[in-house]
Amino acid sequence: MEEGDTETYLFVLEEIKGIRQRVDRIEEVLNAKVEKARGKKGIAVTELLDLRPPHRRIVLELTKMGRASPAELSEKLGMEEESVRGIAESLVERGYINETMEKGERKYEVAIARKKPKKVPLNIWSALERKVRQ
Repeated sequence: MEEGDTETYLFVLEEIKGIRQRVDRIEEVLNAKVEKARGKKGIAVTELLDLRPPHRRIVLELTKMGRASPAELSEKLGMEEESVRGIAESLVERGYINETMEKGERKYEVAIARKKPKKVPLNIWSALERKVRQ
């Protein structure tokens, strides 16, 4: 290998690194758009109690880990990777966890349900004034 070749290789490697970063960013944006389009509802704490034990273990572990691949969950929980994938898919279908791709690897994360904002009546001030007068 000649000196000029080394510089060319280093330049190409830097370009690949930049491309990889751009692809990762595109992947994040697309995952966010897919998530929004699916209208994920997330899981409420009360729903967690209704899950079967293996499903609950995966959701709880994802809550601790943040984001994990099927292999990482399998290792952490001592379950077969295929079982983890099957359970995770059912949780994705219910909207309890999100599936994303990160650097070409499937990852899961918990989708926590958001509380619905309470609607405040438009005439709240006049209703409060009436209450105070009574």
